Amino acid sequence: MLIRHAMLIDLHIHSHHSPGCTLAPRDIVRRAREAGLDGVVLTDTNTLDGLEEIRAAGREESLLALCGVELVTDHGHYLCYFADPATVPAPPQMFGSTPWPVREVLRRVREMGGVVVAAHPYDKSVERPSGDFIFTLEGLAALEGLNVRRKGPSDDLAIEAADHLNLPCIGASGAHPTLNDIGKAATLFREPVASEADLVRQIKAGHVYCVAIGATPQSPARAEGRGGDRSGGERRGAGERRGGGERGGRGRRSGRDRDRR
Repeated sequence: MLIRHAMLIDLHIHSHHSPGCTLAPRDIVRRAREAGLDGVVLTDTNTLDGLEEIRAAGREESLLALCGVELVTDHGHYLCYFADPATVPAPPQMFGSTPWPVREVLRRVREMGGVVVAAHPYDKSVERPSGDFIFTLEGLAALEGLNVRRKGPSDDLAIEAADHLNLPCIGASGAHPTLNDIGKAATLFREPVASEADLVRQIKAGHVYCVAIGATPQSPARAEGRGGDRSGGERRGAGERRGGGERGGRGRRSGRDRDRR
């Protein structure tokens, strides 16, 4: 199948608006452009305060630069994307004091027309990881199946969980606190993305693919049929959401399953 006008976008990067990170949005966007990506989404921790700086960085570097947020909840971290982030209240105004209840986060984000993606759900290095708790949640749009910064089996477990839940996977660098990982992983979008609204629509539709990039590309590949090897990279993950009725196997375990807790 030929993929026309597909785009590779890193959906999970932090800037100086996140605790412990000093990266400037303009440096992030420049690095992504040099790496051959078509765009980035900055997802700072518990804040969308960087929106205007992100917009300016995209204009200055002539690259798509969008704004999302990574929310820390009582059961893991979640990437949230809104069709119009400028209209979204500050997370403390929406959810009160931390840690925020994940079910309330899912409900409110969906009410506002956004989508929620479970970020590195099996990463035990974070406080209160989500783990198998994701099997009890309603309304997840996708799982992060590839995060360059996460080590061990956490990515494989996330991909396996996405398969059980019949959800797509996204790929991202998770870049923080350096630029080094930008260009090593991304999410392939089947159709052009020009705004947060486009991004939300395609994630909702499941038209996204998790992509590991084996070698940093030197320039964007915009030709027909992109979405295959791309400079030695390989596609990983659950890919496009499967058709055919309800999401299969919520909470189901196979004999191959490992202990995720």
